[in-house]
Amino acid sequence: MAGGRRGLVAPQNTFLENIVRRSNVWTLSHKQTDTNFVLGNAQIVDWPIVYSNDGFCKLSGYHRAEVMQKSSTCSFMYGELTDKDTTEKVRLTFENYEMNSFEILMYKKNRTPVWFFVKIAPIRNEQEKVVLFLCTFSDITAFKQPIEDDSSKGEKRVVPGWQYRTKANNRRQGQAHKYFQE
Repeated sequence: MAGGRRGLVAPQNTFLENIVRRSNVWTLSHKQTDTNFVLGNAQIVDWPIVYSNDGFCKLSGYHRAEVMQKSSTCSFMYGELTDKDTTEKVRLTFENYEMNSFEILMYKKNRTPVWFFVKIAPIRNEQEKVVLFLCTFSDITAFKQPIEDDSSKGEKRVVPGWQYRTKANNRRQGQAHKYFQE
């Protein structure tokens, strides 16, 4: 069978390859070096990860093989201080095939807590059916600071429950900037 194709090319594989290729081209053209994302299969229960880029692997501390087929909700990165209401909103975003964004405390593989700004976007095929989810992750830990506990009399400490405000919120509220001191 000279000149014929070897093997079969599954349409979903070429669709996925096109998305990955386009994201790589966009990253290079916009000089983005910190693009961190996973792609999840929207057609299978628990939305398993079908692709994670190097940025996500570096950011999370997981190897690509370790995250493949885990839920694209990244529930494997949740911990005891991860807000349950936010995790429920994340789950509902996937369940309802919606676009949404969240600030959420998650944990790297070595269990280091990290604040992420997570954006979830459904990806539709030519028939307008949601086939994938694109989940991007930005480390916003540097933009978070502990709230002062009234009972601590001005001491800087982590409040139980890790309640944080962004520095921008503090400016809007007219509060002085206070940085966490260990």
